[in-house]
Amino acid sequence: MTEPEKTSDVRLRSRIWSIMRALIFVCVIIFIWKDWTTMACSFVGIALIMGWVNLFQLKSQEIEKPYYRLWLNTIDGFLQFIVMTSIFFRDLIQNESAEKILGVGCAVLLGRLIAHTLFSLGVLREGKQLPRKRRWSKLANLSVTITMGVYLLNLENYQQIMMVISILLIAASTAAYAYWYYRDPAHRKPLSIASQLTMSRIVLTPFFLWVFFYDNDLDYSNNNIVFKVLSLVMVLGFMLTDFLDGKLARAMGEVSTLGKYLDPFSDKISNMTIFMCFIATGYAPVWMVALIYFRESSVETLRTLAASEGLVMPARRSGKWKTALQGIGIVAILLGAIDPVRALIPGFESIWHQFPIVVMGIITTITIVSGIDYFYASKHILKKFV
Repeated sequence: MTEPEKTSDVRLRSRIWSIMRALIFVCVIIFIWKDWTTMACSFVGIALIMGWVNLFQLKSQEIEKPYYRLWLNTIDGFLQFIVMTSIFFRDLIQNESAEKILGVGCAVLLGRLIAHTLFSLGVLREGKQLPRKRRWSKLANLSVTITMGVYLLNLENYQQIMMVISILLIAASTAAYAYWYYRDPAHRKPLSIASQLTMSRIVLTPFFLWVFFYDNDLDYSNNNIVFKVLSLVMVLGFMLTDFLDGKLARAMGEVSTLGKYLDPFSDKISNMTIFMCFIATGYAPVWMVALIYFRESSVETLRTLAASEGLVMPARRSGKWKTALQGIGIVAILLGAIDPVRALIPGFESIWHQFPIVVMGIITTITIVSGIDYFYASKHILKKFV
């Protein structure tokens, strides 16, 4: 058999598997509304196996024709959305309540479906090739199917965890698709990798708010440990990208004016959001965060004045120390908020109620000192306006 014949054969098998998987999802939807939970779970398991074979064994995304691939993916995504929505409304009807995160997951699935379909159609109409389905996208597809099974089996201890994992994988696959699209010079001038890392902090900051207040309770200590750990991981990610963007920009010769302004701006967006969360939960008094905000806005005003004179105000060593200590302080507070971690340190439980305030006091002091240093070093700029 020649290579084209082999490709055609695999393509045909892949289409048959895709159609069978779609029919299985239709059966799952029927079983959900018939309240045949066992049958629904069994068919979800079959759909999971078929999805794995299609994505990783037959590698349908690598060999399928563009328009066939687009519509097969759209049908699959639409049926996944219908299954999850059916589970959501079934719980709402039967229990008169449904998990909020399940509703969020349904909205995310619908948003991904619409965005992916519209972007793919746009790419194909431009006469360009669709990107291959990346590992993140394949894992998101499988994770959503597993999440269906977990909700159908009513495994309460794992429902939230699996839904959060699925949402994060969908976000990662969406980011990967957007990265491919906007890196294409035909679409727009690509941002440097350093600037993309910087932008990621701005984009992910609203997600931190959602994770921090996931339980709709201002007392962060009542939050689920999964979301406490996730909050900590996100902050560590902010710190890592802050460290890497400058290093990469210098190493790759991609230092730009945009990056010089965007980096401190993204730091302030993410850190001030976290500090406002700390106010809400009692980890920081309002006056401390107000002083930090006053310093940050004053330095930004000074930077704007410098720009109006064609000057770029470089980052000061004190500013870098300030940013590092703010990150360390935030990590220390979020780490201490995790009950098992607090229990590991002898005597820490007794001082915990004062610990966040002390840490925030240190952060505030360092921040104000850094602001004074900026203004002292920028006297030549101020003289132009005073």
